[in-house]
Amino acid sequence: MSNVYVYMRFTRRKLLAGVGTGLAVGVAGCTGDLTAEGAAFGAIEASLSASAQSETGYTHHRTVEDTVSQQFERFGFTRTVDVTNVIAEYDRAIELGILGMRLQAAVFATLSTPQVRILTRTFNPVAEMSSLEIAEMIQERYENIENAVEDGTFETEVAGRSTTVTRFTADARLIELGQSVELYLYVSEAVEVGDDFVVTVAAHPRAFGREEGLVRALMAGVGV
Repeated sequence: MSNVYVYMRFTRRKLLAGVGTGLAVGVAGCTGDLTAEGAAFGAIEASLSASAQSETGYTHHRTVEDTVSQQFERFGFTRTVDVTNVIAEYDRAIELGILGMRLQAAVFATLSTPQVRILTRTFNPVAEMSSLEIAEMIQERYENIENAVEDGTFETEVAGRSTTVTRFTADARLIELGQSVELYLYVSEAVEVGDDFVVTVAAHPRAFGREEGLVRALMAGVGV
């Protein structure tokens, strides 16, 4: 049997667009000094260190920047706020030789989204979200992941900051095979890193067991 490459496709741009739109709406509801053209906010990539990649077997897949523009009106004037989010994607291939398959189902991603500051106020919906709310957003914005149910929490570090990680059970559909697989999905609460907020997400088939130690190593290996 020839090798079959299986990949769970996530519509991450939709997730980023949703975050960026929420940011712009938050700015629209406040008062502050903006330029005549508006304002722009950008995040810095949160990446997985080379040592963490070597330790975990995950490799960099791609980094995507997504800029969302939102116009709003204040006192009769229209302004545009541009928000650039950065997502870095990593994955790990699992060879299932007995089935002649290469399963690319173990995924890790970091999302960096900028704090939007107007005068002394900061706006960013991700910073106020719980892991459950973030997971619900992922279900809405990622194709093929659904039915997330909370399965426990643990403490770890992301970019040197302590945070809470919530583990969920979820279902995903493998596109090429047209089959469903049960997943463990791990979502960290947002941590503040410089002028950004960083969220990390990991997912792998439940057949591998709870890889909590591996997930801790991934999240601890994130830096900016």
